[in-house]
Amino acid sequence: MNKKDLAELKKHFLPADDLLVVRRVFTTFIDSEKNRKCTSNRSFAEIPDEEMSVLYATLAKVLKGTLGKGLIEYEFPNEVYEEDQPQNLLWEMLEKGLDDEEQVEKFVAHITEKMVYTLPYALFVAQCTYTVFEKNKFGEKNKFDSRDFHFLVGGVCPVESRVDGLIYDESENNIVRKTTFDRIVADAPTDGFLFPTFTGRGADVNHVMYYTKKPKDPNVSVVEDVLGCHFTLSAQEEKETFRAVLDKAVGEELNLGVIASVNEKIADYAQTFKDDPEPPVVSDIFVRDVLLDSGVSQEKAEAAQEIYKEATDGNYFMASNLTDSRTTLSASGVTVSISGDATDKITTREIDGRRFLMISLDDPEVTVNGYAMKIQ
Repeated sequence: MNKKDLAELKKHFLPADDLLVVRRVFTTFIDSEKNRKCTSNRSFAEIPDEEMSVLYATLAKVLKGTLGKGLIEYEFPNEVYEEDQPQNLLWEMLEKGLDDEEQVEKFVAHITEKMVYTLPYALFVAQCTYTVFEKNKFGEKNKFDSRDFHFLVGGVCPVESRVDGLIYDESENNIVRKTTFDRIVADAPTDGFLFPTFTGRGADVNHVMYYTKKPKDPNVSVVEDVLGCHFTLSAQEEKETFRAVLDKAVGEELNLGVIASVNEKIADYAQTFKDDPEPPVVSDIFVRDVLLDSGVSQEKAEAAQEIYKEATDGNYFMASNLTDSRTTLSASGVTVSISGDATDKITTREIDGRRFLMISLDDPEVTVNGYAMKIQ
């Protein structure tokens, strides 16, 4: 599933859209002890408009992540297609529909048992159909040539308990302490899934899309235990692994100029190909060439190439996951943050045996904590 396919699906995930229809919605509340407290399974026609708009908005957020960060596509291992395994459970639920209570019960029991979640949560699953029109060479839709893409989209929303605070009691015309017990369902899922993936404008039942609100801290149990896939590194872990590769391979040659240059070149590469259907990835050869262009010796650059190749096992990291918009220099008690286009203003020097970080101040106006500072 590439960015073009994802954008097409996102575009139509709206209540007023005629091409993408939510046919049925299943909801349930599960407490911190894994007990199900309530269940609702309704067709589109049964749901009030104001509630449906909230459900659409909540489930649409599952599709609003960035590919490779908040949205990661996983391939099902062969064994998970077996009966009562994750892929089979999803496939059977898609084929039979959410109105098949037995099949839905199997899937919900599977999630309840397998998912690790610290808070009570609400589970939302929608059965949807998107009418895919073929397009002619001019990009126009052919109303006589279309097919239906049937899919499931699910979201897990944390539920917070609120009993504290003051409220205005209208009947008593007074401000009093709140005594009722509320459970507030968050409108933004922390985790979610799309099955099957919308690949090449068609269904790919051998892949599933996992959504996480926290790309730096995804819920591994959803990927491995609920969906039955092999978890891959998160965006943050890719960045940390890449840093470790450069630390190990480049060593003493990894100075400020090299770090800034590598970051800039990878960022330029990501920006150049940002509109490509597939997000650009950094190959081992690219790592070697970027290091050479940044002034690293041939020996160190080739060592980095080999270590990176081994660390990724051929599953190269996304370019956008490896860059920083700002350069941050930290030392004992000091942190300096520099925007990406100002790294050339920073140099390091050793003077009389002491090491200094030097900032070129082309602009005489300098502020400290909002105060204008005078440079004597």
